[in-house]
Amino acid sequence: MDRENAVIGVRDSVRVTRAMARALREVSASSRPCFKKQRRVEKSSRAALTDVTNEYRKPQLNKCAVPSFQTRGGYKKRNTMGTSNVSVQVWSTQDVRAKSAKDLSTISMVQSHEPVGAERLEDRELVPPSMSVIDGPQLSMQDSMQSDELLSSPNKDIDMISEKLKHSDGLGIVDIDSVELKDPQVWSSYAPDIYNNICVREFERRLTNYMGELQKDITPSMRAILIDWLVEVSEEYKLVPDTLYLTVNLIDRFLSQSLIQKQGLQLLGVTCMLIASKYEEICAPRVEEFCFITDNTYSKAEVLKMESEVLNLLHFQLSVPTSKTFLRRFILAAQYSFKVSYVEVEFLANYLAELTLVEYSFSQFRPSMIAASAVLLARWTLNQSEYPWNSTMEHYTNYKVSELKTTVLALADLQLNTKGCPLNAIREKYKQQKFMNVANLSPKPVQTLFETKYKVVNDGICED
Repeated sequence: MDRENAVIGVRDSVRVTRAMARALREVSASSRPCFKKQRRVEKSSRAALTDVTNEYRKPQLNKCAVPSFQTRGGYKKRNTMGTSNVSVQVWSTQDVRAKSAKDLSTISMVQSHEPVGAERLEDRELVPPSMSVIDGPQLSMQDSMQSDELLSSPNKDIDMISEKLKHSDGLGIVDIDSVELKDPQVWSSYAPDIYNNICVREFERRLTNYMGELQKDITPSMRAILIDWLVEVSEEYKLVPDTLYLTVNLIDRFLSQSLIQKQGLQLLGVTCMLIASKYEEICAPRVEEFCFITDNTYSKAEVLKMESEVLNLLHFQLSVPTSKTFLRRFILAAQYSFKVSYVEVEFLANYLAELTLVEYSFSQFRPSMIAASAVLLARWTLNQSEYPWNSTMEHYTNYKVSELKTTVLALADLQLNTKGCPLNAIREKYKQQKFMNVANLSPKPVQTLFETKYKVVNDGICED
């Protein structure tokens, strides 16, 4: 207390002159935080917004744009690390003068050690100054090569398609994938690889003759009755054709691996259609609806239990190639590869392919072979003046006419209904006007397709 009183007494006894008062005011003013000036400095140091669009620009060489900010002292300090969040500190006039010389020397040293080839795009980060001078030009060359490749990719696709068309013209093959390039929702560059993969998987999933080897209580006629009824169910709930094809595929795969009694065959059918609906449909029917369609023969718990058994036995492998998968591509090839195209080809080919679902004997054929035979027979039924096969069809189906002979003859007998099968759900379905009544078309004899010899020429196949 004595010391403090002594200090106070001394301070009070000292005479304050004008010069001392002016110095005290300067010291107090410099020690106070100046929020307004600091806010104004931060605003002025904010970097301008760069282009934020997705447009890719080529790098401009030898231009290193480094953001800078201006301090109260009036000089610009360079942000050598390339960060945008810069904290600005307000200095007094004396501090700035004392620190200026030291910072300016540091800045000159940083500038002298910056890499010569360091560059910055408007939408990229800064190149760190720690990079060596050798790394700078290498990064610039890589970026410019990538930019040139990205900018030239559309032209590269066009050149590739044009080159493919030139080779196709020489062989008489129509490039159906280039026709679909106008559709923005179809990326036809993937189509050949997709169908090549599907053809490989088709060989891996060939069915065995399970009726004679495994199943003892089920006959082919029982299977036909079940599938004919499932066709009516699919029409009742307005399901897409892919659901029906996948349903039959699941039934055959399950029957080829597991023994089942005839009392559970209908349960297997509705369960497989439930699984296929969940996979293919946007709004699949509920389990209760499938129970109702069986006149409540099976409960919801039984259907769900069978669903678990089917999925576990098939290891949840639901993406399988069916005849419908190949029909889309083969019909497209048939429409674009002939001078005269027919709208009925699509409906008639689908009608013939669906007829094979009921017959157990057709489960031994590959789906691609059934689809190719359906397109061949459909074109022959609509027009006998033009040969229904050419080099384009042979190219996209990978089948010659001689390889399809057995399937086409069996499919022609099925179209004529030579066995007198009473199951007419598919025939009644395709007698409707929305399918252009293709089931009412009179079949044509197909023996002349294989009795006459034909040769392949550039514009198709003609009689030898």
